[in-house]
Amino acid sequence: MTSVALAHNPIQELVLDALEARTPLRVAGRSHWIDAGRPVAATRIASLATCTGVVDYVPGDLTITVRAGTTLDEVERVTGAEGQWLPLDPHGTGDGTIGATIATGSFGPLAHAFGRARDLVLGLEFVMGDGRVARGGGRVVKNVAGFDLVRLMTGSWGTLGIITEATLRLHSLPRRALSVALSVPDSPTALSQRIAAAAEAAVQPLALELIGASLASRLGMSARPTLLVRLGGNEAAVSAQRDALSRLGGARDAPTNAWDLLRGTDSGGPSVLRISSLPARVAQVWASTCDAIMPIEGAMLHSTVSLGIVRCILPRSTTIESIRSVLAANPGCVFVFERLPREMWGVLSPSVASDNLSRGIRNAFDPSAILNPGIMGPLT
Repeated sequence: MTSVALAHNPIQELVLDALEARTPLRVAGRSHWIDAGRPVAATRIASLATCTGVVDYVPGDLTITVRAGTTLDEVERVTGAEGQWLPLDPHGTGDGTIGATIATGSFGPLAHAFGRARDLVLGLEFVMGDGRVARGGGRVVKNVAGFDLVRLMTGSWGTLGIITEATLRLHSLPRRALSVALSVPDSPTALSQRIAAAAEAAVQPLALELIGASLASRLGMSARPTLLVRLGGNEAAVSAQRDALSRLGGARDAPTNAWDLLRGTDSGGPSVLRISSLPARVAQVWASTCDAIMPIEGAMLHSTVSLGIVRCILPRSTTIESIRSVLAANPGCVFVFERLPREMWGVLSPSVASDNLSRGIRNAFDPSAILNPGIMGPLT
């Protein structure tokens, strides 16, 4: 890690002012998910919404450096003109910011083929809680200096520093895109076999997502459990993969906007619970979760099967007792709450960073605890 003192960095000035005034800051991008995470004990918002623009773009290196407030849509527009893209599709909308996506460690179905946010970030610039400006990583793919620091910042929810700039790894944009919907059986054993058959077929999907019946209907497909497969590549490769999926039986072309609709399903502030297990157990977790959410009207489910993640989207009116029934149905799994009503956090997930190591890291980066205090849980 290297630290520098930048003379006219408005975020640095804001942090230094907050330190002097002893005023905690709520770090935000465009504030679309300002209600996500635990309640923050701060009345002042450090917004990155105006910290936008491309700093450096070298198409030949497949890298781009942007300011943290730059939206995902803007990155898509700039890189798309060069036949490239950032294969990162966090849940929400394309007008979310790069900085917020990295800070929250957000990702979507494309993580199946391209990894999560931490796998696509090469370098970061950020302002620490003591006002220093730090940089980790680099602007080329081969540069691994500060690699651990970049990963540490990714998913830290702004508690270690305010991200102001990011260098990202790009990929070539597929010449053709196609999505295929595969019907799936109900029983866990048959479902597991169906997932394995799709994974072992002669295809290299960009995304492989299991969709519950009610959610499938919202995506423009039949109201039944569906394995949604996203293909991409040249014309010949996509056609060959489509034929390979057809040989599995029950294959049909999916609506072209299904993935965009899936990303936007979270809009409106529902409660969101992510259940993680070994990929080999995903069919069993899926089945038990389906049973548990059946009494919850309006509940929806989808799963990134290769990561072992089952994601529940629950109406905001869902009771604590109903959520606890979902947890009880999946012993041995890891639960991550993405969004909850304010009053439920202290009951269902009071803290995720109360251990000595987490506190020590926090103290090293933000000794005065002015950045997003409480978003990871109590500081003591």
